[in-house]
Amino acid sequence: MNPECLSSAPVSNLVRRASLSKTLRAFFDRRGFTEVHTPILSRYSVIDRHLDPIRVPGNSVGTLVDQVWYLQTSPEQSMKRLLASGLGSCYQLGSVFRSGEFGQVHNPEFTMAEWYDVNGDLEAGLCLLDELLQSLLETPQADRIGFAQAFEQATGLSLFDCDIPTLGRWSVEQKLIDRVDWSDDWDDWVNLIFSAVVQPSLGQSRPVLVTHFPASQAALAKLDAKDPRTAERYEAFYRGVELANGYHELCDPEELASRAAVANEQRIADGKFPLPLESPLIDAMRHGIPNCCGCALGFDRVVMLACGASKLSDVIAFTAERA
Repeated sequence: MNPECLSSAPVSNLVRRASLSKTLRAFFDRRGFTEVHTPILSRYSVIDRHLDPIRVPGNSVGTLVDQVWYLQTSPEQSMKRLLASGLGSCYQLGSVFRSGEFGQVHNPEFTMAEWYDVNGDLEAGLCLLDELLQSLLETPQADRIGFAQAFEQATGLSLFDCDIPTLGRWSVEQKLIDRVDWSDDWDDWVNLIFSAVVQPSLGQSRPVLVTHFPASQAALAKLDAKDPRTAERYEAFYRGVELANGYHELCDPEELASRAAVANEQRIADGKFPLPLESPLIDAMRHGIPNCCGCALGFDRVVMLACGASKLSDVIAFTAERA
């Protein structure tokens, strides 16, 4: 018998996974969130420079002939349309897809928990995420640190005082890369250093919530009114693994459209395919969505840590190579 036909994950880990999904649902149900189920196949996709949806070409549905569809990288656009419809706080646990992602902690199809807390601000979002991690992983209360502070602690570099040549020279000196002309984009260098040097040091004894990302990495978060160099975006790390990404959500449709256009230009410059600029999400935001804080959690990675596993194939029954 070919062992490749069997699950790579031990049955005990799959049972633990099922238990954790019940814990997550109970966590949000107790808080009055509504569980939702949104499309995983759509004509639209949230536009992100670094996230590539899987395209499904040639589908014809009704009057839509030879329409390109996208497997969703996140349920964000559909969930925000539900917020505009007046649903209130909601959550979802289900499959999402990202092209080209495969490795120890990546798989093209993975399970994401995503939620939106209506009337929640940045502080409420941080507290909710912390409480969820405590519930799922039995962790102590998370530490908090600003992005710039974490960057400086790990590297000795003052983030907002560093220009591209400074970051390039430092990266070459630290042997992160072998050429100072690798990129002319400040965020590329910051991301390289953060992933290679800062992230591995984060959350070794307890989770850490990194807050106030650079404004240039705001994505769909509001800018901080007190320090517009930063955005009200946060991420959770535990034992060096990135677990969650959250925003005090941008509610301005024109600003969203502007950021989407910039991200599309960056995708084209990077040699990637552009994504549709006009979408129901922008229309829904023009209709009006409530102030809210949203977050996406990599559920497979949580299960991995809960089971003491070192790779996703230990907690996903059939990863891409066995699907």
